[in-house]
Amino acid sequence: MWLRTCALLSIVPLAVTTLAGSAQASLSTPQRSLRSLGGRPVWVPICSRRGVNGSAAYYDAVNTSIMDQVMCYAPAWGSVTAIKLLYAGFDMPQQGEVDRVILATISNASVFVPTLPSNQVYTSAAFNTSSTYINCSPTAGTGCNSVSAGQLVSSSGTYFGAGTYVTSVVNSFAAGGGNLPTATQINLSSSPTAANSGGLAVTFTGQIIPARWGGNRGVAIVPAHDIIGSDPVTVMLPPNTQYFIRTSATMSSAGLQISDYPGGFRFTGVQNEFDSRSTTLNDQTMAPTNVSNTGGGFWGPVAVLGLVTPSAGVTPPGAVLVLGDSIAAGTGDLPDSLHLQGYVQRSLENNIPFVTAARGSTTASEEDFQGAGQFALATDTGITDVLLELGRNDIQQFSVSATTLETYIGTIVSRYSQAGKRVWCFTIPPTTISGDGWTSLLNQSWINTSTATTSVVASGTTSIGLSSVTGITIGQAAVIPLSSQAVGSVSYPANTTAVTLQSTTGLYLGQAVYGSGIAAGTTISSISGLTLTLSKPTSGNVAALEALTFGTGLAPATKVTAVNTGTSAITIAPATIAAIASSTVIYTGSQSANSAETARQTYNTYLRSAAGLAALGCYGVVDDDAYMADLGGSYKWRVDLGAGSIDGVHPAAVIHSAVVSAGVIKPAMFYTP
Repeated sequence: MWLRTCALLSIVPLAVTTLAGSAQASLSTPQRSLRSLGGRPVWVPICSRRGVNGSAAYYDAVNTSIMDQVMCYAPAWGSVTAIKLLYAGFDMPQQGEVDRVILATISNASVFVPTLPSNQVYTSAAFNTSSTYINCSPTAGTGCNSVSAGQLVSSSGTYFGAGTYVTSVVNSFAAGGGNLPTATQINLSSSPTAANSGGLAVTFTGQIIPARWGGNRGVAIVPAHDIIGSDPVTVMLPPNTQYFIRTSATMSSAGLQISDYPGGFRFTGVQNEFDSRSTTLNDQTMAPTNVSNTGGGFWGPVAVLGLVTPSAGVTPPGAVLVLGDSIAAGTGDLPDSLHLQGYVQRSLENNIPFVTAARGSTTASEEDFQGAGQFALATDTGITDVLLELGRNDIQQFSVSATTLETYIGTIVSRYSQAGKRVWCFTIPPTTISGDGWTSLLNQSWINTSTATTSVVASGTTSIGLSSVTGITIGQAAVIPLSSQAVGSVSYPANTTAVTLQSTTGLYLGQAVYGSGIAAGTTISSISGLTLTLSKPTSGNVAALEALTFGTGLAPATKVTAVNTGTSAITIAPATIAAIASSTVIYTGSQSANSAETARQTYNTYLRSAAGLAALGCYGVVDDDAYMADLGGSYKWRVDLGAGSIDGVHPAAVIHSAVVSAGVIKPAMFYTP
C-alpha cells in the first residue's frame, strides 16, 4: 500500500476496460470499475494543483513556517459527502522525483466552505459594543444548533464589522438533560459595532471543518516516495460548490521545495489562493479571513479526494492521472473560463476527475527510474486512466534515440497497466527556432548549434563575434530566442495602440512585437513606464495576463552569409536591427532535420502504428502533434492560426485551443464504450 494514512481508506477498487482493436495493449485482469457502480458514491480526485512541489526557482532556503490556501470546486457531475486531503512525501525538482530532504509537520489543516450552509438566528438578549458574544434561545426553529465555529456573521444594519466570525459556540443544558440546550452563547472574533436590545436576525454563513489524521489535528510527513492521506472529512458539497483547503505547517529546517506553479487551477474571487512563509506564522486554518500572500509558489495538498454521489442519471466517469512535462502542465497557455490551463486540463474540464503531477523539464527516463510517489497517486486515489505526455526532453535535451525512448515509455506503461490502469501515450511536438516569432513555416529551422556573442554587437552590424563557429554553415538561419513579458490585469480590444505590461525590462524602441491580437509587423514606438505604444493598432483582442513576445536584435529571416573560422565570427544578412548584449546566445539552424528531429519523427511514426502501440503497451494514442505541427511535409509548428509557439518548445495559446477544439482528448475516452 503506497498511501500512508492513520485511518482506513475506503477506496473503491477500480479498473480499466480495454477497447476493441488489435492496436490495444493486453492489460492485466481489471479490478471492478467505478464506471459500473451506477448511483453509488465513489472516491475520486476532485481537486489538484498544477504541479507537484519542487523547483529550483522556488526553493525556500530561509523560512520554516507556512500557511497555505488552495481554491477548489466540487465536480459538476455529482455531490460530495466527504473528502480526504493528500500530501506528497516527495518533491519533484528538475532532476525528477526525489525524497523530501526535510520533515514537514502539518499542525492544522481545514476545509473552508464560504457559502454553505447559511442559517439565521434571532438573538435572545441585548448586546453592546463591549460584548464579544451574542446569545440566542435554542428553541425549535431558531437555528442556534446549526451555528458552528468559523462561520461569518452578518445582519441588516451595521452591527457587525466585515470579517467577523464565530470563534466558538457554548451550549448550556438544564439539569436532568434534554435534547436541546437551554441557552447558547455564540462567541465572536470581534465586538459588535453597535448595540441592540435583542431580537435581531443574525445570519451565519459558511463552515470550517478541521482535518484529522487518526483523530489528531496534525501529522508529520516523513520524507518518502508516497502519499499521506487524512481521515475522511464529512462535508456536504452540491455540484460546482466552491471550497478551500488550508494548511498550516512547520519544517524541520529551511530548504523547503514548493510548487513552481503558483496557485491551483482555480484562483479568482474575493477568497483567493494564498501562501505565506516565514520563520513563525499564526495558524489561520480556522479563520474565514485571508492572510497576506508572500508570492513565489505554494505548498499544500497535492490532491483532494472526494466521496462523490453521481447526480440522477449520471454515469460516473473514470479518473485521470496526468504525467508529463511543461506542455502537459500548460506552459504557453492562459487559464480558460474555468481557470484550467493547458489543453490537457482544459480537455478534461470539470467533468473528468483528475490529478496532475506534470512539471517542467521532466523526462521519461526520470519517470522510469524515480516515479514511485507518482505511482502512489494512481494506485490509491481512484485513478482509472493515465495520460503519459513525456519524451520530448529526453530527445531534445539529452539526445536520446527513438529506440531508447521506446524502452523508457514501455517500462512506464507496463508499471501502470499491470496495476489495472489504461495508459494513453502522447506524440511529441516539434522543437524549432524562428526568425519571426513562429508566424511562418519558412522562417522556422531545426536547431544545429548554439553559441554566445563575445562582445556587444551594435545596431546595424553585419559581423558578429562568437565563442565558437563550429557546425555553423552558410545559409543557416541565425536566431536569438524572443523575450517575453506578460500583459497586465486589463484586456485590450482591437484597434488599440497602447498596451500596459507587468514589466518592460529589457524592451527597446523599434523592437518587434508578437502575440495573439498583435498585427504582423508591429514594433514598439515608445515606452512610458509599463505602457507600450505600438506602431500598429491591435488586430484582435489582447487578453489580460497574456504573454507577448519581443524580438531581440536580429531581423526576421536573418541568414548566415559567411563564416570566418580564424576570428570565430559570422557575417549575417540583413544587419542587426538593435544592439545585442555580450554573452547573448545565438542559435543557428537549417531546413534539414537534425538528429533530435529525426528521432522525434521516428518515435511518432512508431507510436501511431498498430505494431508500435501494441509493443509499447499503450491503450491508445493522444496525437497532439497532428494538431500542433504542420504535417504537410515541413513538420514544424503550424502557423495558420497565428504564432504556433511561444519559444519553439511550447505551443502558443491558440494551439492549445486548437487541440482542445479538435477533441484530441475526449471525455468519452474515460467512460465505458
